[in-house]
Amino acid sequence: MSKKNNIIIYLIIFLAGFSFLIYEVSWNRYLSLILGTTVTASTIVLMAFMAGFGFGSLQLGKQANKTNNPKKLLAIMLSGIAIMSLLNFFLIGKLIPALYGLFTNNFIADLIFFTLTFVLLLFPAFFMGGVIPLANRILIVDNKNIEKKLGTIYAVETLGSTIGGLFAGFVLLGTIGQYNTIFVAVAINLLIAIYLMITKTTHRVASSHPVSKHQTTTHRATQSHPVSNSEKNKNKKIAIISTFFIGFTILALQIIWLRVFKIYFTNTSYTFSLITAFVILGLSIGSWIYRKRGNNIKNNDIIILRSIILIILFSVIGLIILKNIPELIMFPFKELSEKTIIRLFIIPLIASILIVLPPSIVSGFTFPLVWKMYSNGAKNISKNVGKILMFNTIGSVIGPAVATFFLIPLLGVGKSILIIVLAMLGLAIYLTFIIKHKKISIYKNTLIGISLVLLIFTLFANKIQFVPPSIKKFEKKIISYNETVEGTLILVDEPEKGIFGKSTFVNNSSVIGSNYDAIKAVKMVGHIPFFANLKCEKVLIIGFGIGVTTSAIASHSEVKKIDCVELVSGLTKIAHNYKEFNFGVYNDKRLNIIKGDGRHFLQTTTNKYDLISCDPTHPVLGSGNLYTKEYFEQCYKHLNDNGMVSQYLPLHKLRKEDLQGIIKTFYSIFPNSSVWLGQYHAILLGKKGEGKIDFATWKTKVEAMPKDDFFYLEPYHIASSVVFDSKKIENFPDNVKINTDDKSYTEFFALNSFKSENLYENLKYLSENRCDPNDIFENIDSQMRIDEFIEGNIKLMESLYFSLKGNKNVAQEKLQEACNVNPNNQEYPFLMKFYYGN
Repeated sequence: MSKKNNIIIYLIIFLAGFSFLIYEVSWNRYLSLILGTTVTASTIVLMAFMAGFGFGSLQLGKQANKTNNPKKLLAIMLSGIAIMSLLNFFLIGKLIPALYGLFTNNFIADLIFFTLTFVLLLFPAFFMGGVIPLANRILIVDNKNIEKKLGTIYAVETLGSTIGGLFAGFVLLGTIGQYNTIFVAVAINLLIAIYLMITKTTHRVASSHPVSKHQTTTHRATQSHPVSNSEKNKNKKIAIISTFFIGFTILALQIIWLRVFKIYFTNTSYTFSLITAFVILGLSIGSWIYRKRGNNIKNNDIIILRSIILIILFSVIGLIILKNIPELIMFPFKELSEKTIIRLFIIPLIASILIVLPPSIVSGFTFPLVWKMYSNGAKNISKNVGKILMFNTIGSVIGPAVATFFLIPLLGVGKSILIIVLAMLGLAIYLTFIIKHKKISIYKNTLIGISLVLLIFTLFANKIQFVPPSIKKFEKKIISYNETVEGTLILVDEPEKGIFGKSTFVNNSSVIGSNYDAIKAVKMVGHIPFFANLKCEKVLIIGFGIGVTTSAIASHSEVKKIDCVELVSGLTKIAHNYKEFNFGVYNDKRLNIIKGDGRHFLQTTTNKYDLISCDPTHPVLGSGNLYTKEYFEQCYKHLNDNGMVSQYLPLHKLRKEDLQGIIKTFYSIFPNSSVWLGQYHAILLGKKGEGKIDFATWKTKVEAMPKDDFFYLEPYHIASSVVFDSKKIENFPDNVKINTDDKSYTEFFALNSFKSENLYENLKYLSENRCDPNDIFENIDSQMRIDEFIEGNIKLMESLYFSLKGNKNVAQEKLQEACNVNPNNQEYPFLMKFYYGN
């Protein structure tokens, strides 16, 4: 085959790999919208891709070995990938939602949905699995430079995959959207298939029949001695076992890395793309190293053993780095890390280079090596490569499943890594019994000794803790530490802050700080719908947190049932630490805690509610799909007539246009909408029905509430916190965009979203553009009184502006002005004492 034709084939392999990771990253996000934003959903994607890939490698590798027209077969494979991916896009998007509501048992329903999704993803992955064996069949026609060719093929394919994964996660999904990203990959596959079908170039391929005596002699000339049948069988055994365990290890570690990175870094869709791409980049670099050095390897078996030892060593070093990322990477570069691009992308990139890349490089080096050991030449190359890929992907399927469903829940992420290392040590020890080498006894005894020490440590050492940077930086006291599949749950205390000193972290996000403004905001989420004349018996709460919103809702006696969906179930177990704020609501008999993803629950349930309340984490921290049009549509669908939705709306880490966009998106589903301001936070309120709020009823309900030390229950005070009504929202500029699942600017955010002044600007914007409260309320009995509270609140907002700007003296003066303007507002003296000690 000419050099030009070789280049074309390598380009096709590169583009195929490029499209494969676009699919994987896209499907991971797409399925998170359907099955929930969970580690389990990510594991299903990985398992399905690897299972289909392995089965395709085996079956299509056999077919590739027989074909006399490899171009046509490659075109068929790529067409199959495109067609099945396109079909899956519609089947998964339409079929699974159509099945929602057919099952009353959530576990059975999820089992069916996950199984169906797994099966559907198998089909395109099956065709993907045949590409590398077929590429070997086309490009390896004899035994000349076989090591170089094996390394090059895998390096080119994985390099394409790396770039495709990064491009999909960091560029395509955020710019052209979910749907078009998948269509880009489909278009690449179809265009390559069409090219292969219409071009006339012929390729000489390796025969599936025995090679000539001359070729055999040439191949053996590169070896130190002829290989006996027993030696061949031993090599095949080593190749199969090694590639299985290496696949198991790297993919299990990938799940664990994904899980731990969420503790240290901003929890976004970028995390999956970054880790997946760097695993594959490592495979590409390792294959390229083999391409350069493979011809010089004399003892394949001892090189495999050394490679496994290196993976073990890099995994342990990676664990040490992983545990100490804040001290090693973040804190030494404090000033640099305050820059958004450094904090969000460069530091995770450095962590990936140090932790993910080294074992992945060694893994990539072993792939062409085990192919070489198993194949022993060009004869049946595609069939043999397919078999090796199958065994590797079997390990790659089992690894994520074991990590997700057994190791992490039972042992935590730290000891899970140690168990994986022990499994690899067991493999290395086994190999020392079948490899013949003059120094093999040294390897054996050393590995056995290390294994015993590590086993004792794993059995008796305390749980290895991975603590967010904000906890380490300020040396907060850890009261409890708990790991689940979906998140690390940490309760911390700063005793010097008194009752407001406790905070709960899920991964790197504070679920709720027990500071006054946060407590006030979530209590508003729970109380305001009831004050707004809601008739409510049945409530759905998405996100239990520490139970403050739930306790506010439960304080209204007309409520008969509260369903609360919480992804990290361990939160309910530490809620007793916040009994001053949640009043022991975790013991309320009306409360039904449901473990799972809140959006997914809404998609699957047939229940309807009078109130749906949601207090999610910030959208850039992983809950972006709870701020889209499609999510609000689900809420509307599951409300009874005249039901309401109340939802927390952050003001920080959002540009003004993003804030307006979320509000406009909410309004597009709930035309009867309003926005309420609670100091540094806001609340969305939407009603499935028309009508203003009757102030007389509002006043009666507020005044009937028992005293709450952390929520000022004064009817005019709470009423004056409304800032936008439907008319205000309707008049937003036309260029304000609706936030959708397909193209979510809350999930794929702009870097300037993290500018600290955004909170100031958003707070100022809401306060200075207030609506007339008469557009929200009717029958206000004292316009003068409510005007006083509004004027006082405007002064309070001015105080908060200056506080954010760092001018504490002016902030205190403005708060004193608020006290003077409205001496009837008892919150202002409290805040004066709370913030300034006066």
